[in-house]
Amino acid sequence: MRLSELRRELLSRIDQVDARIIIRLATGLDEVHQITESNMEVTEEMEKKAFSLLRERLSGTPMAYIMGEKEFYGHTFRVSPAVLIPRPDTETLVDTVIRLSRRFSKPRILDLCTGSGAIAASVAYELKLPVALSDISPEALDTAKANYKQITGHDADARLGSLLSPWKGCTFDIIASNPPYLNEEWYIETDQDIKAEPLSAFIGGGNDGLDLIRIIIEASPAYLSPDGILALECDYRQMGICVNLLEKEGFTDIHTVRDLADKERVIYGRRLP
Repeated sequence: MRLSELRRELLSRIDQVDARIIIRLATGLDEVHQITESNMEVTEEMEKKAFSLLRERLSGTPMAYIMGEKEFYGHTFRVSPAVLIPRPDTETLVDTVIRLSRRFSKPRILDLCTGSGAIAASVAYELKLPVALSDISPEALDTAKANYKQITGHDADARLGSLLSPWKGCTFDIIASNPPYLNEEWYIETDQDIKAEPLSAFIGGGNDGLDLIRIIIEASPAYLSPDGILALECDYRQMGICVNLLEKEGFTDIHTVRDLADKERVIYGRRLP
């Protein structure tokens, strides 16, 4: 089988982007050489690998899991089915944390529910400052620590546990989190790729999906320095409720930030001194 024939076969089943990636993984050829070497004879081993990857993709496995990596904020992060795949929308939270960090001389920052460590590593790299991180999943925390080390060159202050429980006695200038926040109805409406990711990374609990965010908002003042900031990612349909929750716990200067699709994606507030 020639490379052009393999490509044609893949394109009859999947889109062009996925086909290019599978060919690269199976043959080692980049996009340019996939064009210039279109008449190349594909080895039996390459062909078997390509169709194995095709079957995996058609079964609903996200391409990021097949590749074992995902680009986020200019870096390549390791990912596996144990972690949520980082998404461009979450870069809004990274941008927000970096901007808010300028209010402090050497901000102490925590990435809560870190998952792959995408937020912590991206912020730490940009600020050249350590960012603490934690997660309830041991597998996710191992992935996050590896990503943090690879991207920043330093070991992370990484702790295992539920929400803020690993950080008793600690205070931070900024607590950032992209916690699970979908309700069951919204989750059912998501596409098949999302359903291949950890369910626990999506469902936030309660009819509105905000049970975990409620716990974070209620608990965070005890872990924030005077004038410390809590920044959360959530759905634009939840912003009104989140504003009320923050106000109830005494937060002030509450603002929302829009993502690339011009939808409210991040909300933050300042703890009163």
